[in-house]
Order: sequence, then structure tokens, then C-alpha cells
Amino acid sequence: MNLILSPPVRILALAGLVLAAAGGGALLLLGRSTQTTSEPPAPARTTTPPHATHAASPTAPGQAASRQAARPRRAAHRGNLVYAALPRPLQWQLSRHRVVVVSLYNPRSDVDAISVAEAHAGAVDAKVGFLLVDVLDDAIAGPLTALLPGGGLLPDPGILVYRAPGDLVYRFDGFLDRAAVAQAATNAATAPGTGAPVATP
Repeated sequence: MNLILSPPVRILALAGLVLAAAGGGALLLLGRSTQTTSEPPAPARTTTPPHATHAASPTAPGQAASRQAARPRRAAHRGNLVYAALPRPLQWQLSRHRVVVVSLYNPRSDVDAISVAEAHAGAVDAKVGFLLVDVLDDAIAGPLTALLPGGGLLPDPGILVYRAPGDLVYRFDGFLDRAAVAQAATNAATAPGTGAPVATP
């Protein structure tokens, strides 16, 4: 059965379709606008200036080390005070021992080895410091020679007995046995430091 719509009915039907389409579009637009307005605003990003970040950062290790290096350091002294004119090896020994036995030798002489061994043994027996000096070593022998009372050269072999802060108490030219070295080192603790050559005590 075919329905034949009159012209007025067709117009009403088309108008209804148009209204329905328009209503659907309006609902879609309202939905989108609601979603857009319901979303919270994105948080504002704050940027910190480069100089503020640098100022807040802790001091770099290199800067801390340079500041510490710039501070003057006080040299901590340990042990006995010693004369600055003495060779450093002798200063080191005198800063730790009140009496030091200095054994002078020539490395080219085989006989000097016996004198060195006796001098070392005597220093050990007396519990004093010991320093071995090569008379050919200008770095050490030179200053010792310059400080000898009355000038002259260092004995080879020989024994010098110093007492802190650096006074020459005894000088022995030639060989000295173990017992004599130990006795001289023991006596040097209380003997007057004349600086002049002294015979075996």
C-alpha cells in the first residue's frame, strides 16, 4: 500500500528533520564546551634565572680547595727546635733526638765500612739518633764543613756528635769503636757544647 503525502505534510516532515538535526548539533557543541571548561587550567611554569640557580648551588669542591689553599697554614713543629743552617737530614734527626751521632765516611774506602758499623752500633746502644754522611756529597758534607769550628775538612773516617738544637759537642778524627761511640753519645747529653775538637771521653 503506497502512502501519498500531501504537500503540507511533506513540509512538516522536512521541518521536523531539520529541527532534529539542528538539535543534535547543538547538543554536540554543548558537550564539547562543557569538557573544555571542566578541564583544570595547566599550571604555570616558572623559570628560575640562571644566576639564581648558581647562587643557590653549594660551593664546588674546586672552589673550596682553592679557598683552603689561600689560607696561610701554620707549620706545626714537632720535637726539638733545631738550627736552620744545618743540613736537612741532620735537622730531621735532631728534631727527634736530643743527641745525634754523625758517621763520616768515604764510599771509595773499604776501611770506612768498619768505622760506620761501629758508629751505628754505638748510637743504637746509647739510644740516640744516627746519620750517615758521605764526605763526597756536597749537599750535606758542604754545610757541615762550613760549620766546623776553625774551618778545615771533615775527617774521613770520623765521628761528629751533635746535641739539639744543633751544637757540636764532640769531634773524633779516625776510627772509634762501638763502646767509645756509645759513651760519647751518652756524655753529650750533659756535656758543654764547645764546638772544638775533643779527645775521646
